[in-house]
Amino acid sequence: MNQIYRKSPFWSLAGPLLAYLAIRWAVEAALMMLILIPYLPDVYAELMQMGAQSAVDMQEFMEVYMKAMEPAVETVVRYQVEISGAAAAGTLVLTGILFAKDRKLERACGIPLPEKKPVSLYVLTAVFGAVGSIAATCLMAMAQMAFYDNSYQQTAQVMYGAGFPVQLAVLGVLIPAAEEMMFRGILFKRFRERQRFWYSAVCSSVFFMFMHTNTTQMVYAFLLGLMLAYLYEKTGSVKAPVLLHIMMNAGSVIFTEAGVFGWLGADPARMVPAVIGGAFICSAIFVKIQRITDSGKPEPPQDAPGPLDMFR
Repeated sequence: MNQIYRKSPFWSLAGPLLAYLAIRWAVEAALMMLILIPYLPDVYAELMQMGAQSAVDMQEFMEVYMKAMEPAVETVVRYQVEISGAAAAGTLVLTGILFAKDRKLERACGIPLPEKKPVSLYVLTAVFGAVGSIAATCLMAMAQMAFYDNSYQQTAQVMYGAGFPVQLAVLGVLIPAAEEMMFRGILFKRFRERQRFWYSAVCSSVFFMFMHTNTTQMVYAFLLGLMLAYLYEKTGSVKAPVLLHIMMNAGSVIFTEAGVFGWLGADPARMVPAVIGGAFICSAIFVKIQRITDSGKPEPPQDAPGPLDMFR
């Protein structure tokens, strides 16, 4: 724990989260209105024409309105990924400012900066993310979570309906970077100022989980959040969880586009080795990352707490 004094610990957590949600909502609402406005004159003309011909009740009015707005709604759905990307970019302005202020406050409080990590750590993290995306996707398919989650199916249809470059830029890079800056760079780090590791990791992961709209993604987000918080704790840098999250998302986009998941899912005999092999590789990389992050640290006294001391 880093004992940093804040006048209002509650608002130091709630304030950034509410501002993050407000920015996302404002950007998405503004862009959707820009898409809808050109269609409004035609909708208004059709409603006026219908009203001039005969008296209509509210139900008929709404039916005509919804039918007239169908092209506008379809356009919004078609550009949903781009809208989400713009909202994520908007939040990066907020989290970038808050992140810089937090690091300045740490320096003012005399908290030492984390040691610079070797490039090999980030190479291993990238491989972990790529392999982990295959193992996690195959495991969810084997558990048939996605197949019974209609909300997930609808979300996937919308998100993977965009062009590949847009998917890669928004789903693979922009959104995971924005989420990491908020939920690990700000929330987890501020929780960690006064709380133990597991409390901080679980709370930040719960908030991260509820940012997703279906059960499959919520379960995945919670478990991934714990892993990302642990990586941040071990490395002391937000760059590692950002990289891991990007590789997980980008890997999913690339392997879907390349047909890897379709090929694996066509035969259970392929999915099982993919899950087992992926889990083995990720476990080996995890151990290697542990050794890299622990190297160079002085040996603790024999009567000192063990490795779990980091969770205090």
